[in-house]
Amino acid sequence: MHEITPQEQERLLTFMRRHRKRLMAYPNVRAVDVGFAFKRQRPSDRLAIRVHVNRKLPASDLPDADRLPDEIDGVPVDVIESNPVPDAEFRHSRQDPALGGISIGNVKGGGPGTLGSIVFERGTLRPLALTNWHVVVANPAVAMDPIIQPDPVPPDPEPPNSFLGRLLRWDEGLDAALCSIGEQDGTRSRSVSTRIADLPLPAAGSKPHTVGLRVVKSGLRTGVTNGIIDGTDGLEFSVVVDNGLPPPQGALGGPGDSGSLWLDRETFTAVGLHFASVTDPEVRAWGHSMSAICDKLNVFVLDDVAIGTAWIGGHCRVLAQTRANAPCNLRVVYPSGRTSRASGLGPATADAQGLARWQWRIGTSTGRRPGMKLNAFVTLDGTEHLVTTELEGTPDVT
Repeated sequence: MHEITPQEQERLLTFMRRHRKRLMAYPNVRAVDVGFAFKRQRPSDRLAIRVHVNRKLPASDLPDADRLPDEIDGVPVDVIESNPVPDAEFRHSRQDPALGGISIGNVKGGGPGTLGSIVFERGTLRPLALTNWHVVVANPAVAMDPIIQPDPVPPDPEPPNSFLGRLLRWDEGLDAALCSIGEQDGTRSRSVSTRIADLPLPAAGSKPHTVGLRVVKSGLRTGVTNGIIDGTDGLEFSVVVDNGLPPPQGALGGPGDSGSLWLDRETFTAVGLHFASVTDPEVRAWGHSMSAICDKLNVFVLDDVAIGTAWIGGHCRVLAQTRANAPCNLRVVYPSGRTSRASGLGPATADAQGLARWQWRIGTSTGRRPGMKLNAFVTLDGTEHLVTTELEGTPDVT
C-alpha cells in the first residue's frame, strides 16, 4: 500500500458522494467508503469505492437486481464483509452529542434501556430524546423526573454529569416516552446528533410499517440486528429473523434494547419503537408503530428539512440535516411573493453533526393570502429543498 495525496483522496470522496445513496440502497449494505481494494483478504494497491456489507454472498446466490456493480464510470467497486461488534463502553458511557443507540434511564430506576433516537417537537423544532415508557417512567409516573444518560448498570455508581433532561410526556399504550435535552431554561444541555450508534446513516423520517419489510435496529444489549416484519395488528408488529442476516448473538433483542428504533433497512426510515423480544420457542421481537407514536407525542423524525410554526409577529425556525460543516442557505418567500430580508436568514454552516438551523422574525404587517403558503428554499451542500407552511396569526394593519 502507498499513501495517497489529499487531492487524490478528495477526488475519490467527491465521486463516492455522488453515488453513495444509490449504493446504500442495495440490500445488506452497511457503509460505503473509499480506500484500497482487498484481494485474498489483504489490501492491494488498487484504489476503489468500497461497499461494506454485513454478509458477503456469492454473486450466483443473488438476483440480478441485488448484485453490486463491478465498477462505476471506470472506478472499481470492491465489496467487503464487515459486521463490527458495537463498543459496549461507548454505549454505556456519557455521550455529548446525545444520539440513538446509547444507555438511558430514570434516576428512580427501571432502566437501563436504549435512547432510540433524537426526535424533534412539531412547531418548535425542539430536540427531544425518545425511548420506551417502561424505561424512563417510574411508578407513579411523574412529569419532570430527571432522566440520565448513561443509566449505570448496578452496582456501578451514577457517573458525574449524567443528567440528560426531564421527563416530559409519554403514552403507556404505545410504550413510548420523551425527555428534554437539558433543563427547561436551557442549562445543563448537550448537543444532539440524529445518528444512531453503529449504523451508517441517521434515521430518515418515519413511515407506516408493512408486513414483509426488512428492518434493522441498534440497541444497548444486542447491538445491530436485522429482521423481517412478519405480522401486525396496525399498531403493534412482530419481527422474525432474516435468514440471510442471522443475529450474531442468536437474538433480535434483549434486556437493555428497549427503546431502540426499527428502521427500513434500505432507506433508514423509522417504522417502529422496539419494546420486547424472546428467543424461545422462536426468535422474535416486537415494536409499536412509529407513525402512531409521532402523532401521539407530537414529534417527528428529521428527514432533510423541517420548518416550524410561522407566527405573524413571532419567530419561525428551519432545521436541516446534511453533511458535517456543509455550506447551507435559506431563502424565504412570503405568500405575497415578497422575499424576506430578515436577520437570521441567508448563509449558514452545518455543525459537526450535520445539523443546520435558522431563526428569524416574521413582521407584524406580513399578510396572509387564501391558498398561498410561505415558501422556504433551503440549499444544503449545493442541493435545493423546498418546504412550505401556512402563516399563523393575524397581521397588524393599523
